[in-house]
Amino acid sequence: MANSNPELQSMEILPMALLATITTKLDVPSICSVASTCKTFKACASHIFSFLPNFHLLEIAASIDLLRPLLPPNPYLQSLKVDCTRLDDTAIDSLLRPSLHDLSLHNCSDFSGKLLSEVGTRCKDLRSLYLSSVAEKRGRSIEVSDLEELLSGCPELEVRSDESTQHLTNYCSLASTGKRKHLA
Repeated sequence: MANSNPELQSMEILPMALLATITTKLDVPSICSVASTCKTFKACASHIFSFLPNFHLLEIAASIDLLRPLLPPNPYLQSLKVDCTRLDDTAIDSLLRPSLHDLSLHNCSDFSGKLLSEVGTRCKDLRSLYLSSVAEKRGRSIEVSDLEELLSGCPELEVRSDESTQHLTNYCSLASTGKRKHLA
């Protein structure tokens, strides 16, 4: 049955490629907003998230249930920036990708040192890493082996940290080879 609303009909007749081209010019929060307006834009946004090179969502602390559909398999994803306030080690599979060059995870207090070792294992091409508040919650720890796996797995890595993870930068500076770059 044809839709009687002329505005919805006009959206449905636009080619998906045109909608995708327009939508790729938006930032992630705007794409999410547009996706909530109609089925056509929701399908378009779903498709776009599978090839966006940058996924930056620092404006909200999304749960893993919200992030999972926004982060489908994407071999082109090179930069990921997320507020991890509502995430923990169970989100690692959804966040880490082999294609990443830049990873910025804010407010990682519910993550353990496993995050570091998994970054080293899964993100071999990583060049820039920003972490804040890793393992700050009681009962979370970072083992030396987690840091060693991070450093050995990511030879081009530049580690950036804030004051709450300065100990990571200090360790990385001590453990690094002459080639590794470190910023405080």
